[in-house]
Amino acid sequence: MPCVTIRGCRIGEGRPKTILPIVEKTEAEILARGAAFASLPVDCVEWRADWFDASADPDAVAHCLTGLRQALGEKLLLVTYRTKAEGGEKALSPIGYTEFCGWVCASGCADLLDLELFPAGETLPDLIKMAHQQGVRVVCSSHDFNKTPSQAEMVARLVQMQAAGADIAKLAVMPHSRADLLALLAATAEMADLHPETPVITISMGALGAVSRVCGEAMGSAMTFACAGKSSAPGQIELEEMNHILDALALPL
Repeated sequence: MPCVTIRGCRIGEGRPKTILPIVEKTEAEILARGAAFASLPVDCVEWRADWFDASADPDAVAHCLTGLRQALGEKLLLVTYRTKAEGGEKALSPIGYTEFCGWVCASGCADLLDLELFPAGETLPDLIKMAHQQGVRVVCSSHDFNKTPSQAEMVARLVQMQAAGADIAKLAVMPHSRADLLALLAATAEMADLHPETPVITISMGALGAVSRVCGEAMGSAMTFACAGKSSAPGQIELEEMNHILDALALPL
């Protein structure tokens, strides 16, 4: 599988790269978490900007991004505005979504930008092009907090993200049975084996799906979300425990 290399971090090679989310409301809280995360053994920090009180203010967003970039040093920074439709904190109009993405890309602070497959709609290729022109890599994402679609549908969504030009394709779904979990893992393996053009991130949420967060190296998921205190989705595992598990499950070189 091709790697996406950013700041020396090779996403898609070896052990899944770990991500910690920041889900705070004020700039002071956000920067404090960034500073705390900078010293932890984690590969990437995700700023969930939909939690930010001033997310509609371009100057406030730019100022916060600058502070986060300084705090994190060489750790990867993924910026995400998770819309209400995809399980986030706030609704955002298509125009507002495009504007926010433009602020992030123009800041020069983000390494990765999350773009939602369905809310972005027909604008997705243009948004990806805009990000790439500013040197920002794109994680294209789709979330279903109610169910797990069929294996064929999950693969189709991930392939659609690749076709639109995403650097990494991400899918998170909610299982209601062991069969749902197995479908997610099978879709992950199918992507790795038959559609290896980009790395993928796949997640089966909640307690039932927690195993999907730790078996990425074997099944083909390139990154995994952990937590250090507050979590951003059900089923996230504490970072220290996650690192122990990933090390124990690491495949031989």
